Amino acid sequence: MSQNVVTVTALSPPMSRKRAALSRVLPAGVLRRLIETHRRTRTILALAGNGLYDLRRYLRWSSAGREELSQAQLAALVTLNYHRLEKGLALKTPRPGFGQDAVRLLMSLLDRYVARYGVDDTARAGIDTLDAYRAFGRTHGLNHPEVDAAIARLGGSRADGVPPCGGTIPVDRATVAAAAPADPEAFFATRHSVRQFADAEVDMDTIARAVRMAQRTPSVCNRQSWKVHVFSDAEQKRRVLSFQNGNRGFGDQASKVLVVTSDLQHFTSVGERFQCWIDGGLFAMSLVYALHALGLGTCMLNWSVVKETDRAMRATAGIPDNEVVIMMIAVGHLPETLSVAHSLRKPLEEVLIAH
Repeated sequence: MSQNVVTVTALSPPMSRKRAALSRVLPAGVLRRLIETHRRTRTILALAGNGLYDLRRYLRWSSAGREELSQAQLAALVTLNYHRLEKGLALKTPRPGFGQDAVRLLMSLLDRYVARYGVDDTARAGIDTLDAYRAFGRTHGLNHPEVDAAIARLGGSRADGVPPCGGTIPVDRATVAAAAPADPEAFFATRHSVRQFADAEVDMDTIARAVRMAQRTPSVCNRQSWKVHVFSDAEQKRRVLSFQNGNRGFGDQASKVLVVTSDLQHFTSVGERFQCWIDGGLFAMSLVYALHALGLGTCMLNWSVVKETDRAMRATAGIPDNEVVIMMIAVGHLPETLSVAHSLRKPLEEVLIAH
């Protein structure tokens, strides 16, 4: 991954002059402690300011502590609760009658959602999951009249032969094994951070295909908060990349620059305040491997920046305030031959810890 390069200087010029003056009147040990205290204080103030920047955005856009919800926030809550039932139904031996609290909450949320926005894919997935829950109960002699009424009220069951979009689906081991790469180690070993790209355009259909593949990434309660902003125009790419120092010398060669973000409207509690980076990071890695599987080169470009840079880039790139920038990804076709960083990996015993 290419990251922003930050040069740490011991002292700014004004402080250097102050140090020279202080060195004439203070013992060396005292001066060193004074300088260290100055550095730590500046760091603490910067951390506090940037933390407040993130805090304000999370409070503004997550549904934590809110009664009035946007469509995206309400959809996230519907998804969270129907997925609670899906997870229960996916157990080896689900307990008959499980999840009553989740069922009641899901029905209430679906009533609110459908009344405002109608039966779209989110609502349909919730209704289908209620239908699957009802069917499971019936196989164990349980009836759920309140679920029957909710399904009828919300739009009814799917017609016979129409695949559901909620509940569970059967999977067999042979199908999973047949889809595995012939040489998994080689597939992973040949993924590199690429800083040399061929002079050829990556078409949007290929990007869309990779994003579709990456959408299989797991996320907290299946809420899929990620988004991908694609920049193709040379001037657009130049302006976006100008905020990221780690692409110098090769960023202009990339056919596409992707900005991966995570929408804070998908998160619902104080405990999820960092979940955007987890889910967004997982998706970004899946996307890179999807692009690798399609024969493209990528370089992940770190977005560890201060609030001023973040604010300026999102204004330039048109990134909405409710989306947290996770990283940029440079994408291009591979040349016939190229050099990549050796990137020594740590010994396995430093990484794998058996308990």
